[in-house]
Amino acid sequence: MADLPDAPLRYGAFAPQGWKLEYSGWSAVDAWNRTVELSQLAEQLRYEHLWVYDHVETVPRREPTHVFEAFTTLAALSQRTATIRLGQLVTCSSYRSAGLLAKETAMVDVMSGGRLILGLGAGWYEREYQAYGYEYAPAPTRLAVLDETVRAVRALWTDETVTFDGQHLHFDGAYCDPKPLQRLPPIWIGGGGERVTLRIAAAHADATNWQVGLDAFVHKSEVLRQHCEQVGRPFEAIVRTHGPDCRIFDTERDRQTWLDAPDGGDLWGGGDPHQYAQDNLVGTVEQVTEKVQAFVDAGCREFVLWFRDYPASDSLEAFATQVRPNVEP
Repeated sequence: MADLPDAPLRYGAFAPQGWKLEYSGWSAVDAWNRTVELSQLAEQLRYEHLWVYDHVETVPRREPTHVFEAFTTLAALSQRTATIRLGQLVTCSSYRSAGLLAKETAMVDVMSGGRLILGLGAGWYEREYQAYGYEYAPAPTRLAVLDETVRAVRALWTDETVTFDGQHLHFDGAYCDPKPLQRLPPIWIGGGGERVTLRIAAAHADATNWQVGLDAFVHKSEVLRQHCEQVGRPFEAIVRTHGPDCRIFDTERDRQTWLDAPDGGDLWGGGDPHQYAQDNLVGTVEQVTEKVQAFVDAGCREFVLWFRDYPASDSLEAFATQVRPNVEP
């Protein structure tokens, strides 16, 4: 933990949107009202940031149910909360023009009183691209668009007019007003691709976000350090964050029953349940506290948590009141 000894620990929570089927069977009005309630509860529990996914169709399977769109959700929540920061993990850089994205994010920053965090990624959900008619370009192209988007958005946030002639993005004297209230809202880059994504993060990110196990977190941290050395940027300038699932149980038996459930794919996301539980914050208060502490000791300074028992609030509350106070910075 020697890299960022003075950086505070911060914790964020996702607002439920329906993306992981948590609102199946709900009416749209009831689902939205619950999203507002849980967002306000997260603020009351002193989570530092509130997040949404930038997706429009469900996982782990496609289903015709509610999935609230990212930026309209954030705009609405900016009016229903007062202090908690607002972000997306992560905005797909090829779902919108970078000019529209700069405008949308600047507006959310103004509407929220300067609380925006911009999360950016290259995009991965190919079936969603197909369904909405977005071009699913090869990975090198999507990554190049990500790199240009970071640079173009920052220019649009700060310069009076922007002329930008990249390989994929082009602006000819573009305005972007109003400007964000923050001179430069922080940009988090999500994704752990070691050759390109982490190089982009080393050059441009205020923070990285990975959803990986502890060993992979340590490994990617070292890869990021190497990229920082190559681009001439201090490794310590980039905050490393972790975005795991979280589910807190009263007993180990309760945890195992949940993992063994026949419909576990919907409950905990599919794949091998034991590996899932190992890589995510799933367990009793004591087990989850130990896992969080291990990531903190490895240099993680911020967490963004998806609570697997949404739309219930049990784990959201237990983490804030029973886990967080016992983690040492």
